[in-house]
Amino acid sequence: MTVVHAGRNFPAAISDIRRGFGQRELWAYLGWQDIKQRYRRSVIGPLWITLSMAVTAAGLGLLYSQLFETPIGTFLPYLTVGFIVWNFMLGCMTDGSDTFISNEGLIKHLPAPLTVYALRTVWRLTLMFAHNMLVYFAVLAIFFSDLVRDGYILSSGGALQPGLDWTIITAVPAFVLIAVNGTWVALLFGIISTRYRDIPQVVNALTQLLFFVTPIVWPVDILAQKFKETGSWQMLVAELNPLYHFIQILRAPLIGSEQSWHHWVVVLGITVVGWALALLAMRNYRARVSYWV
Repeated sequence: MTVVHAGRNFPAAISDIRRGFGQRELWAYLGWQDIKQRYRRSVIGPLWITLSMAVTAAGLGLLYSQLFETPIGTFLPYLTVGFIVWNFMLGCMTDGSDTFISNEGLIKHLPAPLTVYALRTVWRLTLMFAHNMLVYFAVLAIFFSDLVRDGYILSSGGALQPGLDWTIITAVPAFVLIAVNGTWVALLFGIISTRYRDIPQVVNALTQLLFFVTPIVWPVDILAQKFKETGSWQMLVAELNPLYHFIQILRAPLIGSEQSWHHWVVVLGITVVGWALALLAMRNYRARVSYWV
């Protein structure tokens, strides 16, 4: 049998990634089977994903809109999209850490590129993302008049937003870019986690902290109003958080919020650095994954 993971060099690592993307039918089938297996014998099946997101968004949206004294018509879409994007990125980090560990049997018996298992994870999360987007469309239909209004606000005294317009189409390349980053995260975290089994636990612990410091349930406008002094370190809480930029490139066009190109610059920079690290990890350790798992 040919050992497909052999070769400690960049051409071999690049070949693994290229062949992994080329085996679309394999990772797409495996990802879909993950969803079917998860909701096996369930009456409504994958719709539980949608219902869970709907209940979470509605409950927290109503609560935090009162706590922050924000208009429910604009805050609930803001929080809903934030949760949807966050769940996708959270899955890339947590499920990505277990990518190779959970595929131990296939890795040892199926001569396939390692990238297939990372893409399986990202595809499964993409299917879940699609189910959650049904909640967004429902919220959009209910609060459409609030979101298309030019000059709406996310919080009392906050910046005026332009409202929904043709820029909503930029949500498509934004999600593609986030998914591309999710793939290198699954590769890099997955390889490290096979060697150091404490990494998934560390990732789970850190993501809980990251959730609270990322503008998902609270608008950035609140920081701007509370800490108006120039150079105040509190204003950097959002800007120094890379997850904020990932969320914003997708959330802004979907809710008609003001878009800033610096978010795209940050995300593109992270994409380049992240894939460079993933390639380095693939070059040095891809041949050892089958032994570590």
